[in-house]
Amino acid sequence: MTVTAALIVRDEEPFIGDCLASLAGHVDQIVLVDTGSKDRTIEIARGFPVELQQFPWTGDFSAARNRALDFARGEWILYIDADERLVVPAGESLPQLLSDGGKVAWKLRLYPRLGWTAYSELRLFRNDLRIRFEGVIHETMYPGVAAVAEADGLDVGTCQLALRHVGYEGDQRAKNPRNIPLLRARLARDPDSFFSWWHLGDCLRLAGDEDGAAATWSEGLARLRVNVPQPAPLSLGLLHVALLNLRRSRGEPLDDLLAEALAMFPDNLALQFLQARVAVDRGELTSARPILDRLVAIDADTFFEPELAYDRGLFGHLSAELLALCHFREGRFADAARLYRRAAQTSPSPENCEIKARLAEARARSR
Repeated sequence: MTVTAALIVRDEEPFIGDCLASLAGHVDQIVLVDTGSKDRTIEIARGFPVELQQFPWTGDFSAARNRALDFARGEWILYIDADERLVVPAGESLPQLLSDGGKVAWKLRLYPRLGWTAYSELRLFRNDLRIRFEGVIHETMYPGVAAVAEADGLDVGTCQLALRHVGYEGDQRAKNPRNIPLLRARLARDPDSFFSWWHLGDCLRLAGDEDGAAATWSEGLARLRVNVPQPAPLSLGLLHVALLNLRRSRGEPLDDLLAEALAMFPDNLALQFLQARVAVDRGELTSARPILDRLVAIDADTFFEPELAYDRGLFGHLSAELLALCHFREGRFADAARLYRRAAQTSPSPENCEIKARLAEARARSR
């Protein structure tokens, strides 16, 4: 089975080299469609065996991605971005995977940010004219994959291959002038694109428009209440999480929204953590502790939830430090010290956790 890696790029100088290096030895063809780079992206790409195509940006991600598919000769397509890296675990290989003739596509493990767990994302699919991207932003080929699967009696598999995304760690505000109009256009056509409601609100938040972000997330939630799929995917809880965090930071009421979120998405761990955080804010420590105990017991290195990625800190310093505070306030100082030290192992401010651990130890000795 032959594989084409299909990329669209524009001004990806910091990322493109590592992306293309990660593909070496795993794919048979790399099609790179450039939509107007002005930096060294093309120069760097030419150091790799790529087939370079130019395609003027039209304000439509699907148009650019489908242009890349036009030049793909492989029997399978790996769709990847410049700020992602392909990871093939030991004992796995694309030829071995693709020898299964009963599959139309495969879901890989996508790590969306550094320091986050993975979720399942469909990124590998048959090179078939019936499968093309749709949507000006947050484009997808899912409808085409589903249609081919039904017509040809195939299904979608899951595998251990992974993509690691490294492009969200910097300031994202420079993308707002492009993304905000595209997101509004996407929502005008597809108002049930709930991830687009979240993304638009986040863009407005980054732009300093908190009221606009809150209104956008609220509008998305109004759509969700009417059209929530059943069973509701865990990922759809992101609108609640975003609005709850914003309201908490502004000292606004949370009870009704949090109760609704937990009723709709009871297994969403980010919402459970918020529930515990709100309980601690109110001094309701006995209700917070069982939630935090469950979260700190999760091994972030082995945890995998196909529907949703989580900040690994949820199972590390975030929950450990909050649980330590519960023990400290209830007079269990030795437990508090132990948890503060555990939090220090992954905290961005380990020195603060160490100071708190020493204070807890001092309180324990003074008893």
